Formats: sequence, structure tokens, C-alpha cells
Amino acid sequence: MFKLQTSVRLSAIMPALILTALASTPLLATPLTVDSEKQKDLSITLYNQNLGLVRDIRSLPRINQGQTLYIRDVSHQIMSQTLQVENAGKILEQNFNNNLISVYALLNAYTGKTVQLARFNSVSGSETISDAVLLSSDGKQALVEHQGRIETIPVNQQGWRFIFPSLPEGMQARPSLEIRSAGTSQSSDAVLTYLTSGLSWQMDYALVLNPEGDQLKLDGLATLVNNTGVDFKNSKVLLMAGQVNQPPTPVVRQKTVMLMAESMADNGSPQAFQDYQLYKLPQRASLLNGQTKQVSLISADKVAAEKSYHYAFQVYPSLDHQTYDQKPDIRISFINGQNEGLGFPLPAGTARVFSPDSEGLRHFIGSASIQNSSKDQKVNLPVGKAFDLTIKQQQTLFEKNYDSILSGYELQLSNSGDQVKQIEITANFHQDWKVTESNQPYTRINASQLRWTISVPTEGTTRLKFKTELKNRT
Repeated sequence: MFKLQTSVRLSAIMPALILTALASTPLLATPLTVDSEKQKDLSITLYNQNLGLVRDIRSLPRINQGQTLYIRDVSHQIMSQTLQVENAGKILEQNFNNNLISVYALLNAYTGKTVQLARFNSVSGSETISDAVLLSSDGKQALVEHQGRIETIPVNQQGWRFIFPSLPEGMQARPSLEIRSAGTSQSSDAVLTYLTSGLSWQMDYALVLNPEGDQLKLDGLATLVNNTGVDFKNSKVLLMAGQVNQPPTPVVRQKTVMLMAESMADNGSPQAFQDYQLYKLPQRASLLNGQTKQVSLISADKVAAEKSYHYAFQVYPSLDHQTYDQKPDIRISFINGQNEGLGFPLPAGTARVFSPDSEGLRHFIGSASIQNSSKDQKVNLPVGKAFDLTIKQQQTLFEKNYDSILSGYELQLSNSGDQVKQIEITANFHQDWKVTESNQPYTRINASQLRWTISVPTEGTTRLKFKTELKNRT
């Protein structure tokens, strides 16, 4: 009687004990998937060297302890070692999953396993399906064990298809971040920060030089490129100008992101930042994958300019019987100063110069590279060779002495144009020297350069004659 009562009591207690045990055991929660629809804010910083910094804010529900979180719509070229995740609980593990689904990937995943072969009979219009063991595949032919025989099956030939039982673990249609967290007590806005390849930008300048050559109009267009494999929609876009040699440390990177988000003016004006220049587009923009976008970044209508002509040659301690016919370089110059109509940093880029003819039609007259130019720095653009100016150069004296060499040159400068032109002539020396004779005034620039500025009349000729003494090297 007692045994029966004990048995009855246990049978009544056991369900409650099982429920209590289940309640106290943590259940493996279903993984969470968060795509770009949960995106609350996005900012991207583009560098000149195929590098970008992404700050992506996603709305997350409450995360259970140990629950896996899949974040999709991230750059396919993410530098996973730079990833930082904030407001998603303590991160226990993070992975970048780039094992994308494809026929070749599925064949590799199911090598040595059973799959189904489907064959369509075009005569009967029916399809037969049978099991086979996939032995190997090279992407074009698959080797299978089918009905006790070893057969080759064409992978991409019409009439045959493979049927795979399920998607292998970890394989997905698009890349994602896989994060395992210690959990959160409530929903939050997670902040993802990472560096990525595939983002870059460059400057392209259009300069319009007036007919007099003393003033120009400058328009700077920023060309943005996205080859990351993902779209960046409705994003704050920032452009970093300057040569960045190494990625910043995580602490500096976090500070960088905050400064970019808070300190930038909304008018596109550059801001000095950590020895670089930072620009922010005045409006949000979408930069889609594979897209090249141009936006106006810099504009100035009346910049004081100068057009000049330059010719440089080398003075060697050797005999030269040749006569050289050369054209001087055309150089467009301006000072990046406020008084000259600019006065703000110019990022490096390609400058294309145009000028109107007598009817007002603009023509391309040359291009050159602009290096990163700070305020009040002079910018020199060698855009081409002068058609109407010719320089004929020849050596007229070569005499060896005990400890020196006497060398003489004559340059004939001709101008076939209808305006007087000034040409700047520079002689470059490679050893100790002094001028013993010159028919034109000159300036000693430094220990290795001598310079003349010579006026050449309309449809006329001017001659430069000089002699130098070159000291022998000891």
C-alpha cells in the first residue's frame, strides 16, 4: 500500500520537475538576421588609396545569451580585423562569412555525399530522378557513383541537373557578419565600424583660363567609386584628402568616426583633421555598387593666374657637337591664397585647362597633376609646349684646363607670334661652377641652378650667350 502511494506521488511530481528543469536550462535561440532594412544611419569616409571607413547603425531586438546574430548587406571586401561592434552586448565571437552559394561551391560541399540526379527526356517529355554519390567535380564534369557504376555527368549541360538535399551550413546567398553575443537586456541601436577595400575617390579639376592668361575659373569635381559589392544608400559621405600610410588603431578610428560625425560643417568646406583635410558632402548621397559618381566639391570664379614659358637644360663637363631645336613649356600658375581668389586646401587630382577662342568657344589646352596644395601654396601646371616659340641650343666652347673646364653656349630664342613673350631659361649644373661671361642678366637660384628671364619680340629673335667655368671634381 505504501509503495503504491509513493509511486502515485512520484508520477504526479515528475512533470513539474521536468518543467522546472527545462525552465532553468538555457534554450538555443533562433539566430537573428538583420539586413539593411534595419539600418538607422550610415556614414562612409572615402580615402584616395582604395580604402573606406564605414559606420553603420542597425536597430537590433533584444539578444539572448549566446544567440547568433547575422548582419547582412555589409561590404564584400570588409577588413574583418578592423571590425568594431558597439551596443550589441559583450561580443564573444565574430566572423565574416563569405562562403557564397554557387554550383561549384555546392558540388565541393557535397563531394562524397549522396545527391539526386535529374535527367529530362526531350522525346517523352518526362524527367527521371535517382540517387547518386558525388565523387568529384572540376566545375565542368562531375564524377558520380550511380546504380553501381561510375559515370561522368556534365555540370552545365541542358537536360541534366543536380538536386541537393539542403543548403550546407555556413553557405549563403550574400556575405554577412556572424556575431555571437553575451546578450542584451533590451533592444538597441548597434554601431558597426569597419575599414573596407573597394571605396576610393579622386579630384578632377576643370580650369577655364581667360584669353589674357591672367585669370581662371576653377571647378573641382570629386569622383567617388564603389566596388565593395554592396550599396550604400542615403549615406553621409566624407572625403579624406592626404596620404594615409597605415590604418589607424581602433582607439583612433573610433575618435575619427565621432569627429567626422560631429565636427564637420554642412557646407562642404574642408576641415583640418589629424594632418589631413576632411570634406563632407553638403547632402546625403547614395553610392551604389559598381557606380562612379561625380559631385561638385570646390568652386572659385576669379582666381589670379599667370601664364609663363620655361626651358631648362643641363650643363655637363663634356663636348657636345649637336644642335637642339626645342619648344619651351607652357606653365599655368596660381597661388592658393585668399587674396588671389582661393585660400582653402586643394586635394591632389588632375587639372584640365580650357580657354575660349575669339568667338567664345572653349578649347582644351592641356592638363597636369595638382599635388595636395595647402593654403598660400603656389600651384604650377605644365600644360604643354608653346607652338610659336622655338629655342635653338648649341655648345660654342669646350676647353680643358688643369683644374677646370671652360664651356660656352648660345641659345637662339625665336618668336613667330603676334605678342611679345618672356621665356624663363634655367641651366642646371652638377659640379662647382661660376659664370665668366653672359650677354643677358641672370640670377643664381641656388648652388646648382642659374636662371635668365628673356623677352622675345614679336616675330623676332633674341640670343643668349654665356660662358662658365666648371671645377673638376676631386
